[in-house]
Amino acid sequence: MNGLNLSQLLAGSIALLALAGCAPSAPKTIDPMDEAMQRVVAGIRTTSFPARTITVDAPVEADALLLLQEAIDSLSAQGGGTVVANAGVYPLGGTLWLKSNVRLELSADAKLLFSGRGDDFLPAVPTRWEGTELLGRSAMIAAIDAENIAITGQGEIDAQAGLEMAAWGMEPGTANFEENVHGTHGETVEMADVNRLRAWGGRRTLANTPKDSLLTFGAGTFLRPCCVEFNGCRRVLIEGVTVRNSPFWCLHPLYCTDVTVRGVTIDSHFPNNDGCDPESSERVLIEDCLFRTGDDAVAIKSGRDADGRRVGRPSRQIVIRRCQFQSECNGLCIGSEMSGGVEEVFMDSVAIGYVKNALLFKSNKDRGGYIRNVWVRNITVDETAGAVLRFENNYFGYRGGNYPSHYADFHIYNVHANRCGSFAIYCDGLPEMPMERIAVDSLVVDSAALPHYLYNTRECTFRRTWVNGEKLAETLPESETRQSCDVW
Repeated sequence: MNGLNLSQLLAGSIALLALAGCAPSAPKTIDPMDEAMQRVVAGIRTTSFPARTITVDAPVEADALLLLQEAIDSLSAQGGGTVVANAGVYPLGGTLWLKSNVRLELSADAKLLFSGRGDDFLPAVPTRWEGTELLGRSAMIAAIDAENIAITGQGEIDAQAGLEMAAWGMEPGTANFEENVHGTHGETVEMADVNRLRAWGGRRTLANTPKDSLLTFGAGTFLRPCCVEFNGCRRVLIEGVTVRNSPFWCLHPLYCTDVTVRGVTIDSHFPNNDGCDPESSERVLIEDCLFRTGDDAVAIKSGRDADGRRVGRPSRQIVIRRCQFQSECNGLCIGSEMSGGVEEVFMDSVAIGYVKNALLFKSNKDRGGYIRNVWVRNITVDETAGAVLRFENNYFGYRGGNYPSHYADFHIYNVHANRCGSFAIYCDGLPEMPMERIAVDSLVVDSAALPHYLYNTRECTFRRTWVNGEKLAETLPESETRQSCDVW
């Protein structure tokens, strides 16, 4: 080869390409969030239904619940298919149960109008209520241990909670819901049942729990059910529909795997009306949704205190992207019921309106568990009353404080907020369990009452972070005293 080695030949070839205007481009940099997020999305198993179809018309005098349920049951028994509800109003006086291999398609102008009466959703079934297992009222649309199910279309699901059940989460005599003292924080109709459940759940451990022992909350009790709840289901799709007026959480995938929530509108403004609450679930995709909610837009859960640790099932591999959060409480929330742990959460390209806290990670010293490996990017925020970024480890603890939660490995970048009524950055850790490795890059808060607060943190960095027009140091000082952010 006339004394030239291979490296010299390659160098010469590259130089000739450069002279010809054909120089090879530099290797494309791959965002590690992209790679990890796409791996999760690619791993979500999707639904698929046989071509078999049953079409149902809105009845004039017949029982709409009976018609729809018979169609669902018939298709499931035949191996699956699609139940199409044509345009019209379907009055439903009880739970509509989805069965394996069936899709419920709500045509445009089809409305499922539920009764709103609490006792129509009995007998009690296995569920979780704010992270504690029990036998309680079923959701308006429900499934237990089903495979390959879907709710799709352009129609509406109206729970009509304002007729009765929403009032259980308000102070007695309150005519209209307002976001202040309400739900599970106030002196409400349901609080005696809430306290009984929490005290019982706080004592449950592997050592003292009979295998099939659950408290029953049936007639004469006041724990509000969710609107749509799938318990222990695999391959789930909710797409296109609008959900209104839920008694409690709007969409609740519980103990589920492979869940897709796409193009859904939530328009529900009663107490505890979170938009979507994946709980102890994995491989969940929430995309292209609009959340107009009375509470958090998306809240990720995994059980509460001793009962949540007993179950020990985390939420993980959750992707939230291209959504609008017009919620009246918080934007994204992880917790506070997270005793089974939460990890591998990805949030990308979300527009948040006026909220209490934009990105909230909350726990307390009773929970245990962990929040780790969270990736957030490309977020816009109109305004917060509380914090833009809030890491909270002291949220309403009651039972001794012996189980601090571990927070670690957060990657947050390209976030822009217009106004902030409290702290732009709030990190409230514990001496016995400091928060670790929170990496923030390219955060801009145009106007904030207070720029930052860090307490009991380790290895936290803030690159290219601007608050009130001033660039913050990459390493921020720890506060000498604990400070509160009383915006919930």
